[in-house]
Amino acid sequence: MDELSNMNTSETKQNDEFPWHLTCWQQFIQARSQNQLPHAILLTGEEGIGKLALAKRMAKSLVCINNESNPDDACGSCKACKTYDSGANPDYSEIRLLDDKLQIGVDQVRELSSFLHHSRSFNTTRVVIINPVERMNLNAANSLLKSLEEPTEHTVMILVTSQLSQLLATIKSRCQTFTVKTPTREQSIAWLKTQQSKQTNEQNGIESDAINPEKALEITGNKPLKAIQLNADEVEQRRNFFKDLYAIIKQQLSVTEVAKKWDKQDLARLLNWQVIAVQNSIKNSLSHFESSTENSSDLPSYVSTKTNVLTQHLTQEEQWLLYQKLLNQKQYIHTSVNSLMFTENMLLLWLKSD
Repeated sequence: MDELSNMNTSETKQNDEFPWHLTCWQQFIQARSQNQLPHAILLTGEEGIGKLALAKRMAKSLVCINNESNPDDACGSCKACKTYDSGANPDYSEIRLLDDKLQIGVDQVRELSSFLHHSRSFNTTRVVIINPVERMNLNAANSLLKSLEEPTEHTVMILVTSQLSQLLATIKSRCQTFTVKTPTREQSIAWLKTQQSKQTNEQNGIESDAINPEKALEITGNKPLKAIQLNADEVEQRRNFFKDLYAIIKQQLSVTEVAKKWDKQDLARLLNWQVIAVQNSIKNSLSHFESSTENSSDLPSYVSTKTNVLTQHLTQEEQWLLYQKLLNQKQYIHTSVNSLMFTENMLLLWLKSD
């Protein structure tokens, strides 16, 4: 999942915690103040930038009893807000991936019908969040479409996605799109440093073993919510994966050998590592960065902006092609794909430039 699925709702209380949300939040507030809030919001943007946190902030403000006296946000103290924080607000529902499932099923979406026709408990707005909405199977998507085509009064559905292109056009056309801006590098670094400082304070001044913010952001492709979760074990795991990938390129290991070693790992994570690596390489080449090839027999840090031996055998055009092919693999990642075959096909892309 591209967001922090277990994010505590208390994380949405601080208005300025995610400064890059401001534009999207103001769009929401303006629509609401002008009585132009749609019955369905499609909240889209890159993964790892806090879209779910923003959706929950919207939801809480909509169920709040005192929103007329405080139109810019939830009051946090009324009965509706308190029941929302405890996860027991009867006017709020959330559809998410079940622990053992790769997709959101039709039965989950069908349960919406009953919820949408319940009487409201606090006489405010009934709210549903579906996250990540692109992970619905076809039957679930068609079931949701019926609810979108016949919206119930005093109800707002918030659909959260990082893969807008994977949604049915008929669903997108029945929603108003709110795009969450990707934070600037400066915003991400500042946010990470603030979070790390909070963690240190919570640990009575004991320094945590958090990764350097600049390094963490480069590893995660400037996704601050992913960067804050990064730990030394994952850094080492990534380093080992790229060593194996480099060995494939140098014909020191076969694709089959490496695929068997990694096919039991999180395939989405492996794919994201490669996408970010190629993305960084393209950015470096576009900025005319001169790569150092010293000691190229040893794989350098995969997050280095000075060297990228993984893509040295590819022209810039071939790097773009590889990037697109890796992105295309994302459409299969959450299906019942054979993991070994998927891993082999993914690794083979690095050996093809046509």
